[in-house]
Amino acid sequence: MAELLVGFDRVTKTDPDGVQSPPEAITLDSSTLLRHVMALGSSGSGKTVFCKALTEEMLRAGIPAICIDPQGDLCSLALHLDDPEFLAEKGLDPEAARELAATIDPVIFTPASRKGVAMSADPVGSDISGMPDRERVYAITGMATMIVSLLGYDLEGDDGAGLVAVFDRALTGLHKRGKFPRDLQQFTHWLLHLDDAGKAEFANLLDARKIDQACQKLARLDVGARRLLFHEGLSLDIDLLLGFGERAAADDSKTRLSIIYLNSLNTQEDKEFFVAALTERLYAWMLKHPSKEPQALFYIDEVAPFIPPVRKPACKPALSLMFKQARKYGICCLMATQNPADVDYKAMAQFGTWALGRMTTRQDMAKVQPTVKSLDPVHVDKIMEELPAQKPGQFLLISPDNFDHTRSLQTRWLYTKHETLDEDRIERLVDEYTFPVEPAEPEVTPEGEEPPPPPQTMRERFDALEAELKATSAKSETAARAAEPEVAADAADNDEIDEEEVEEVEEVEADDAEELASPARSASAILAPPKPDPELEETDKLLLRASSMAAKDFAAKAGIGEGAARARLRRLVKAGRAKEWKDGRVQRYFSVAGGLRPDLGLDRKVSALITRVSSNDVERKARELRGRTSFFGLIGEDEELQRAEVEYRLVMQLGFTEKVTRAFIKRLFGRDHDEMVDFVYMHPYNLRIVVYDGDKGISLHDQPGEYASRIIDFDGKTTLEEAAPANLKLRESDLKTRKADDVIKASFKQRFKATPKTVKPVFLPVWNLHFGSPGRSAERIVTIDGLTGNPLEW
Repeated sequence: MAELLVGFDRVTKTDPDGVQSPPEAITLDSSTLLRHVMALGSSGSGKTVFCKALTEEMLRAGIPAICIDPQGDLCSLALHLDDPEFLAEKGLDPEAARELAATIDPVIFTPASRKGVAMSADPVGSDISGMPDRERVYAITGMATMIVSLLGYDLEGDDGAGLVAVFDRALTGLHKRGKFPRDLQQFTHWLLHLDDAGKAEFANLLDARKIDQACQKLARLDVGARRLLFHEGLSLDIDLLLGFGERAAADDSKTRLSIIYLNSLNTQEDKEFFVAALTERLYAWMLKHPSKEPQALFYIDEVAPFIPPVRKPACKPALSLMFKQARKYGICCLMATQNPADVDYKAMAQFGTWALGRMTTRQDMAKVQPTVKSLDPVHVDKIMEELPAQKPGQFLLISPDNFDHTRSLQTRWLYTKHETLDEDRIERLVDEYTFPVEPAEPEVTPEGEEPPPPPQTMRERFDALEAELKATSAKSETAARAAEPEVAADAADNDEIDEEEVEEVEEVEADDAEELASPARSASAILAPPKPDPELEETDKLLLRASSMAAKDFAAKAGIGEGAARARLRRLVKAGRAKEWKDGRVQRYFSVAGGLRPDLGLDRKVSALITRVSSNDVERKARELRGRTSFFGLIGEDEELQRAEVEYRLVMQLGFTEKVTRAFIKRLFGRDHDEMVDFVYMHPYNLRIVVYDGDKGISLHDQPGEYASRIIDFDGKTTLEEAAPANLKLRESDLKTRKADDVIKASFKQRFKATPKTVKPVFLPVWNLHFGSPGRSAERIVTIDGLTGNPLEW
């Protein structure tokens, strides 16, 4: 087992002569990661650096890593820090950094995007052949769950659960008949061509009309930009991600580092789907490749949105099972979050090593205290007192497998650069990062050996792999088509199916010949998108290079006249692929595909709180809130919910520092103040302070208390996600009439003895419930917050 250097002990030792010893190195045995590691801490505490240091050590030990990167913080693991003197000053061996640089084989994958190495995931693409019965049942249910989630259904609602059952039964039946679909497109085509008898097989699971509606939604998944999620680039493959096998384009002497940048996906649902698909594939892979020793690292940064305590995203069941079973098969899990209150406690219980960074909210500390008490009951009070005072990079490391007491850790410096990469920098890195090409047997000529082939860039290397795999797939499809007449004839001979056989396969389909459509009438033929317009495509591609452009800017980039540029941009607007607005006297344009709203000042992704109130919750709440207009049910009609819609309201997040006086007893034995770094949330117009209660909901106050850092708000109780503003239904008037940043800071400073630092927009989900009575045109609108479902006075 390898020893993994994560940092140094902050508690220094002094010999009898008063000479301090050098800081003691703190290491973890690589087998420790089989019981998984969780890093917790507020924003800026250094938890990502801790996890990256651990990832570097695993790679140095020859263990490949799959890293899920929601924000771009992990992509810089591919950037080596080539500064031996600096590393030596930080107490690190420069040779170890060189060793890492020579060891790793990094790839940055960008789902549904060509910015990095493009990757796609098909929810029906898993290979279930050869799986044990129990595991195959789980895999098929996982596929059904992913499909329903992609369609936007609440998995815990009646319709969502019913659809999971329908798709589960259909896929199970097709598998038993030896006709399991090769991809989502084929499964969709089969569903769309079910006759009435076929649909009747699912009547006890869900209403036929609702099944039809879901099938139409399913067909639309494979049309337009979203189809890139299923078809763009290399197919999701665990051997590829781990650098194993012939399909991995790997150098056997190096260790694969696969970084999956999720911000190339615009919606949280798509991110959840991709994480679910990856976790399902990894689970299936480890069943076929069991190991008692660590054989792969699975790391998710900011895991909270993917495995919350209440909501059930598509990836939650897969992650829960992975955390329970992975250690038996040699898969090490590493997770980090700034919001421990937003992670399912059953999942957290599977982690054996905890790195606790700075925590400033009572909610976060209350969440971790039971775990600390169970792992180190003797020192629990001391540990909880130390958490708020820790500085960036300082952690309390609890690992019963390695230490008999909690260690005070200063995380080591990284061997790689620690930077946040956006899509443009990822694109440049993938275009420029080179790998040496191993020549074949060198040909010796009279003049000497042939010169070595030029190095390949990351993009060239994986574009070549993609082309090779597509060629192989095309040959397989050609061979399959050649055999089709025989298959069709065989199907025709089996139109009548024995009743016992139908019962055995759960009566998924009455007519065996129609179970899977022939390629001549494939879904791609029925749903073929219109041919692309080359000029429109080029215009959109150029416009996407910036958040917005004036015609003059576009003309310069396209190398055309300003009049021609304006005409091309207006064509794009007319096609619905761009929008325009006036910025002062200048007309500006932006691409719809970018997902931004520069017309509202939102020229990058924004932070939005993840809603916890589902459509089913709304229906239950509406029954409580509807007005009674009838007289004992005899005269008049009671109100009914006409419709409900989600909207995002602007909240201003203000970062600050504040000195908080410590209790008298603590002042006797230590410092007088604690330096707190925290956030408050303010209404964008009236600048009242937002207070959040998980039971009572959201309320506004002028000054909830003496200290701003003691205000109970969203921090530690909710989760923020990065979202494309165009994908959120915004109240645009909020952005147009909000107070300026300096006004917000001045208002805060008048109320609290604290120093305001930053102001950032955050978006709060709310539900607008429209009530009406039969025969009355007027509506009553009730707004509830999307976190607790309580009425909101805004």
